[in-house]
Amino acid sequence: MAKDPNQPDYIIRKRRSGTWYWTWTLIILFTLLAAMAVGYWLNKRQHGMTETVQERFDELQQRLTEAEAGQTHWQQQYQIEHEITQQLKTELDKLHRQNKGLEKEREALQRIFDPDAVDSGLQVASMYWEEVTPDVYQYRLMLIQAKRQNGNLRGSIKISVVGEEAGDRKSYNFEQLKGTDNHNSKFDFTYVSTHTGTFEVPDGFEPSFVRVVVATSGRNAKSVLQDFTWKPVNSSDEVEKSNAKE
Repeated sequence: MAKDPNQPDYIIRKRRSGTWYWTWTLIILFTLLAAMAVGYWLNKRQHGMTETVQERFDELQQRLTEAEAGQTHWQQQYQIEHEITQQLKTELDKLHRQNKGLEKEREALQRIFDPDAVDSGLQVASMYWEEVTPDVYQYRLMLIQAKRQNGNLRGSIKISVVGEEAGDRKSYNFEQLKGTDNHNSKFDFTYVSTHTGTFEVPDGFEPSFVRVVVATSGRNAKSVLQDFTWKPVNSSDEVEKSNAKE
């Protein structure tokens, strides 16, 4: 390539002064410092927001813990009150049954000397029971000789519980119920005979009623059958279902 004859051999350029370099150096330096300051400020702001959020979270966590503790307290309080209520209800039911039994006994005692009594002779005046331990019941049975007392009545008592077991009708006699009687299931009285004892209900057995059969001995033997419902609607175990004489 041929050299242009008009082109000079040297190109002379104007050299920048030191002030120009220092100026740009300072500008760059200030820009970096400003960027660092903005970054520091943003970092502090973010850190402050993080602390605020953390404090709010800790506050909510504490309130939640207090709420859970309060809920646990009220649940425990409710459970205690519920148990107390159930105990009171059980005691009231027990007193109610006892009161009904005693009322029946009072009526029976009145019939002993009632000249207007329709029935005379041997009668099952009352029968009631209460649970003393799981599946173990204590009972009280009263027999009377109503209206005319011509002499002592002697005989035996048979108690059984009728209900359902495994979907079938089932009856347990007194021996099978491990029953006890303070007079050994015998009676010998003129006016009143009171019998107390216990019996057990087998597991899986749902009682429907208690059957009491009392029978006199001798030439003119007679028997009385009476059923008492197990769970009557009036909250009393002492409810008569049937009363038959033979």
